[in-house]
Amino acid sequence: MARLSQSWPGADANGATKVVRPASGRWESLALLLAALAIIASVTGYVLLRPQHPGPPIALGWQVRSFDGLGAVDQAIHSALLPASEEIIWNNNDTGGWISLERAQEIWLPPFYRDAFWKTNGQVHWQLILPGGHLPHAGSVDGHEDDSAVPATSEVSQATQGQGATVYYGSAGRAPGQSAYLLVIGHAHAGVMWANQATIWVHPDPNAPYPGIVKPESLVGKGWRQVIPYDGASEVERVKGNQP
Repeated sequence: MARLSQSWPGADANGATKVVRPASGRWESLALLLAALAIIASVTGYVLLRPQHPGPPIALGWQVRSFDGLGAVDQAIHSALLPASEEIIWNNNDTGGWISLERAQEIWLPPFYRDAFWKTNGQVHWQLILPGGHLPHAGSVDGHEDDSAVPATSEVSQATQGQGATVYYGSAGRAPGQSAYLLVIGHAHAGVMWANQATIWVHPDPNAPYPGIVKPESLVGKGWRQVIPYDGASEVERVKGNQP
C-alpha cells in the first residue's frame, strides 16, 4: 500500500518532531505577492491618471450648456429662473401651493416681475400651468400687449393632466435670437415627504407652442433642449487651464 504524505507536524521513528511542508508552498507565496503588487500598481495608476479638477459637464445632443450654449438674453433668463425655481419649490414645500404670476409681481420675483429686466430681455409672456386642471387658474397668465401668439390657458392646462408636473411657460419674447422657455418642476408626494426637482428647457423658436407633454422624450422630439447649468469659473478653468 502506498504511503500517504503528511502535511502536518508529526514524529519520526526516533520521536523527533518534524514538519512536512507542501511542495507548492513557494509558488503560492509568489502568486500572492504578484497579486498584491498588481493591486498596488492599479490603485497608483488610477490616482495618478484621474483628473484632479473635473471639467464642465459634456452636453448631449438634446442638451445645451448654460455658459457657452446660450445667447446673452437666454443666459439672463436662465440665470433668473435658477433662483426663482428654488423660491417656488421652497414656497410649495411650506404652503403646498405654487407662486402665481400675480404673486410674483407682489414679491418682485424675476424673470416674471415686469420691471426693467423684463423689458430689456424681451418682455416674455409667462403662463403658470398646473397639472390636472381644465380651466384657467387665477393669476396663471401675466398681462401682455399681444396674446395672439400664446395658446389658450385652458388648452395648455388640459395638456398637463396626469403628468405630475407644474410648468412655468415663457414665450413670445421680442429680443433678437431669443428662445421660448420651460421651467418644469416635477413633484411627488409620499405622506408628508415632498420631492421637487426643477429642469429648464429652451426652444429656438420664441413662439414655440406649449409642448403639451413635458416628459423629456416628448420635449426632445419637439425641439426643446435641456439647459445644463454650471458656473463661469469652471468654463474659465477649462479654457485657460488651472492657473494660480
